[in-house]
Amino acid sequence: MGAKYPVKRPVKAKQLAEEFGVHIRTVYRKMAMPRDQYLAESLMRQKPWEALGISRATWYRRGKPMPESCNDHDHV
Repeated sequence: MGAKYPVKRPVKAKQLAEEFGVHIRTVYRKMAMPRDQYLAESLMRQKPWEALGISRATWYRRGKPMPESCNDHDHV
C-alpha cells in the first residue's frame, strides 16, 4: 500500500548519499518525519471514529469517513 499523500523529492536518497559520502540510511533518517510530529498527525491519536460515535471497525467498513463529512451518511 502506498502513501496517501506521497512526497516527491527532487533528489533521491541514494544520490544524496553518494554526493555527501554517507550511508543511504543516514539520508533516510534525515529525511524522515520526526516521531513527535508523526504521532501528532496520526489517525490513531485523533480517533475520528469516536467523534462519530462508532467503533473503529465500523469506521473502516464505512470507508473512513471524517466527522465533517459524515452528515451525508446520517440518513442511511
